[in-house]
Amino acid sequence: MQQQQSVKLMDGRQLGYAEYGDPNGVPIFYFHGTPGSRLEAGRFHETAVSNHCRLIGVDRPGMGLSSIDKKRNILAWATDVVNFAGCLKIEKFSIIGHSAGAPFVAACAYAIPDRLNGAAIISGMAPLDNPESQIGMARGQSIANKLIKTIPWLANIMMKLTLMMLKNPNMMHKMIQQLPEVDQALFCNPEIRKALINSTMEAFRNGVAGPAYEMKLLANPWGFDLKNIKYPITVWQGTLDRQAPLSHAKIYAKWVAGAQLKIIENEGHLSLLKNHIEEILRSVCSKST
Repeated sequence: MQQQQSVKLMDGRQLGYAEYGDPNGVPIFYFHGTPGSRLEAGRFHETAVSNHCRLIGVDRPGMGLSSIDKKRNILAWATDVVNFAGCLKIEKFSIIGHSAGAPFVAACAYAIPDRLNGAAIISGMAPLDNPESQIGMARGQSIANKLIKTIPWLANIMMKLTLMMLKNPNMMHKMIQQLPEVDQALFCNPEIRKALINSTMEAFRNGVAGPAYEMKLLANPWGFDLKNIKYPITVWQGTLDRQAPLSHAKIYAKWVAGAQLKIIENEGHLSLLKNHIEEILRSVCSKST
């Protein structure tokens, strides 16, 4: 495992990444949630090794080891990914994205389909300007999304509160209690709990500006339509997910040509990824062989 690496992009920015799994395996880029970091992929090192996958977690701008870019939009991520792949001398690759990593999978499927071997979205966030995205979403989260869109500077306050919660065991406990039981159970495992908290904390290595800026990007129109994506994406969704509810997965399935929807009963936002990562990795690996 190599967790503290970065490359210099063409515009001079640094892009941080961490490598897990089999260094000679099928390359898969892992897109983290928001706030999140390259370290999220680390929980799946052993599974990646056993399935001959070279799993590479990549920090998006302003998080972890990556330089902030306040001029970027969601589609710009596809350009960064191509530049990044070139630095690593990887011609074709698969991509998977969890939670708020989903829009960035969609951006790559839209903009650089010729570079992809496979694409998967897990518990993914759909465009918030689609009215159907509000179905099943927690009321507090729906209100927060609308506030960020109309009062952008609130994103900074929300990220400061998130960082405060990560550092405060009592606040973390209250947050965990709001999750489905299957997700709560993960935090009962000290090793998993530590990994989840540390990978999220890493997003704030250089403060809240990077994560807050991305929150604002996600709350507004993404700059492309899902219906114009021609690359098939596999969409994995747990029925108990309250953070990115089933309605979001159905939006991708409805509008992305050739999308395959896999609904998993009794799985939540985090448990789905934990319990089905082997199937997910295999699904994008098999398309490259």
